[in-house]
Amino acid sequence: MWWGGAPAGGALLFSDPIDARIYRWEKRTNSVAILVEDSGGFDGQNVDEGIETIFEPGSNGMAITGDDVVICQHPTHRVVRARLSSLYACDGKRFCDLPPQSWRVLAERCPEGRRLNSPNDVIADATGLVYFTDPIYGFLRKAPAGLTPLNVRELGLHPDQPYLDEMCESVGAGYKGVYRCRQDGLKTTLECVTRSLERPNGLALSVDGELLWVANSTKNAPSWTAFKVSEKVPFDQVTVLDAVTLGESLTLGPGLSDGFKIDEGGFIWTSVPGGVAVIDPDRNKILARVAMGTNISNIAFGEDGDVFITGLGHLWALKRRVK
Repeated sequence: MWWGGAPAGGALLFSDPIDARIYRWEKRTNSVAILVEDSGGFDGQNVDEGIETIFEPGSNGMAITGDDVVICQHPTHRVVRARLSSLYACDGKRFCDLPPQSWRVLAERCPEGRRLNSPNDVIADATGLVYFTDPIYGFLRKAPAGLTPLNVRELGLHPDQPYLDEMCESVGAGYKGVYRCRQDGLKTTLECVTRSLERPNGLALSVDGELLWVANSTKNAPSWTAFKVSEKVPFDQVTVLDAVTLGESLTLGPGLSDGFKIDEGGFIWTSVPGGVAVIDPDRNKILARVAMGTNISNIAFGEDGDVFITGLGHLWALKRRVK
């Protein structure tokens, strides 16, 4: 599965968790280059379960904040913050070869002290506060004999295998959480803002920053839940968008609800099973659908109405009307 990054300097950064790479696509030349290898942070010693067995040994969601990029890393169960300039200078080398002073770990254990499951998607607000989801997809093991990773993803077999929840209980956090990182210099305080979702995945803040929206990637029942942002945790749940509240199904084919973004008008542009949908959360209304015929992983906005979409080894660009 591919996850969209944020446009930076005329380029788009995105992760391939399966190939364990971060890529850079440049709009000017319409070219793609490998920016980082072993993007999950594996250094030869820091993965206990055997890197060769992990289905997605790379990085996942990323967010640009200031001069830094925040990266979710599956095999090392952590969220790291690196200087964007150092990431660009990496130029195809391994993440572990970055200069030690150019990056640091933001989170690798939940507030109770257990290690995180597999940080998945991440955002940063206007003040630099970082939010990320921690579902269980990083526990996926490579496909059974006779099934290639592509077959598994297309058939939608992997997200609800029972062993994922079992590993969450035995070696992970014990729950699937959504977290907020408060940073004070080099000190980071981690707060769990909700543990009420079974498959927390993509996330985004409303335009005014008052609501935190989180996609719940339950198979065959995608939904988006809004929580009221507050100093106190856990956050209070405000509303849920799903097939019932929207009055119609959002399933366009195989896959899950995954990453999404919220535009200037407050509309949710989201991956849905088999494509992309645009939702007006104020009216509980689906405004548009784009059937892609495959599983979509994430969405990012660029300049001049560009909408970038990632999924199953592809990067697409759409145009939207903007004022």
